[in-house]
Amino acid sequence: MGKMDKCRACYNCRTLWMAVLVPVALLPLPIINPSEDTLMLFMGSLIVAVAVERWKLHKRIALRTLSLVGPQPKWLLFGIMLPCWFLSMWMSNTATAAMMMPIVNAILEQIKHTRHQHETDGTEETSIVMQSRDPTHVKVELDASFKSSEVRSTLAIEEESRLSVNEKRQSIDKEFTCLAKSFSLCVAFAANVGGMATLTGTPPNIIFKGQADLAFSKAGGSEVNFANWLVVGLPISAVLFVFVWGWLYMYTVRTKILKCCQKDQDSYDSVRNVIRKEADKLGAMTFPEVIVLVNFIILALLWVTRKPGFIPGWGDLLKKGYSGDSVPAVMIATLLFILPAKIPGDRSVQAQGYQPILTWKAVNEKMAWGVLLLMGGGFALADACQRSGLSRWISGHLLEMSSLEPWIIAMVLSIIISLATQVTSNAATATLFLPIVGELATTMGLNPLYFMIPCTLSTSLAFLLPVATPPNAIVFASGYLQVKDMVLVGLGVNIFSLIVVNCALNAWAVPFYKLDVISDISTMNRTLGPNVTTRMVLDLTLPP
Repeated sequence: MGKMDKCRACYNCRTLWMAVLVPVALLPLPIINPSEDTLMLFMGSLIVAVAVERWKLHKRIALRTLSLVGPQPKWLLFGIMLPCWFLSMWMSNTATAAMMMPIVNAILEQIKHTRHQHETDGTEETSIVMQSRDPTHVKVELDASFKSSEVRSTLAIEEESRLSVNEKRQSIDKEFTCLAKSFSLCVAFAANVGGMATLTGTPPNIIFKGQADLAFSKAGGSEVNFANWLVVGLPISAVLFVFVWGWLYMYTVRTKILKCCQKDQDSYDSVRNVIRKEADKLGAMTFPEVIVLVNFIILALLWVTRKPGFIPGWGDLLKKGYSGDSVPAVMIATLLFILPAKIPGDRSVQAQGYQPILTWKAVNEKMAWGVLLLMGGGFALADACQRSGLSRWISGHLLEMSSLEPWIIAMVLSIIISLATQVTSNAATATLFLPIVGELATTMGLNPLYFMIPCTLSTSLAFLLPVATPPNAIVFASGYLQVKDMVLVGLGVNIFSLIVVNCALNAWAVPFYKLDVISDISTMNRTLGPNVTTRMVLDLTLPP
């Protein structure tokens, strides 16, 4: 294919993609049509994440964070977790873990090389001491002293030195393996926890948004948006981040992993050099990275300021239903197909032709189309379950729990879902359970969000098995971990996370979303049958 044919093909692909996105970005405008929010919100955020990944902005952020923290093990843990946690709020946790593991492997390899080099130096010193005794001199000495006790003592010391070298080698290998396990687990756990913070961080959150809008469709949709989800999700995610860091650090101290590189300035310098070399490979920040970063910041600001709650946002200037979170997401995604990847006026632009930040080929290769299809099918399935009465039938069988306090029921449902998500996709788990728990809450006279919020967050508590979530599988594939390692460390994280989620639900999610008051149950998208008895429960606080 000639140069003109390639340019024509790129132009046609770009034109096709623009023809798809521009109407989607324009249709929600108040003069045309209300917006269909959930799927377009997720698609727009995925496209922006593709741009971040394509120009390696996420890798620069990760290496910059690692260069700011110290090379000591506890700060390396923090430096690895922080970018994973932050990036997972905005892009796929799978891509975040896949990006971070090569960096972690490079650090671990350097630590291993440095420790083995020191071990070799120590072995050589011992060998020199042993070889310094000439056998002929030893023989004369033995003949003169009739194998004195002093010579026997010296030979015993030399034998002990050989044994101590072997024991030291085994100890270093064991300590390094434990350190590698800790670093690998922190990548997976931080990626899982980070997705809980934002509405677009993980598919279950988006599914929750869609299900909540369906439940309150007669009232014009739920009040859940990107900004007010941060009030619930971000503090929970931050608490879990600190706990996971401390938990893994305690794990390293308990297993004496820190001896692997404790008080060893050469190891520290080697790790620092590895990070510096990886950062130097990226070079100075490029023009497309700047463009993507600016658009990323603008998108985050538009999401947060659309409807912040405590003050009027730009969304209040438009008619209700015409300014969803999908509008800025799709508009920024559209801009990335227009903005140039090279500085206008550059000679290379004239030689190679116009190149945008994003192309159809790049998006098509990295876009998670399967997740979008799964979510669309899930919404259709949930609506079918609701219209056919299946959700009501299942929730009716769960009414046996209605004699319990609502906060106990929420805890039980969270435990069930956190166990289910260990062996199934978190998106599939959310799609299956959220309509049922929402219907159960409505039947009991509760706000559906009271059960849906903890159940949504529980789908992200996948810390026990490699199959639970893609980040777990990625770090398990590194070869450092066994299933029992993930279970032993993840069990404590899972238990603590369930407690935090349910405490947060009753501490600030209930008053913030006003979950203890239902002004008009008829505004929900359901019709109670004549044999269904509702029980209004307005006091959802924990018992004294």
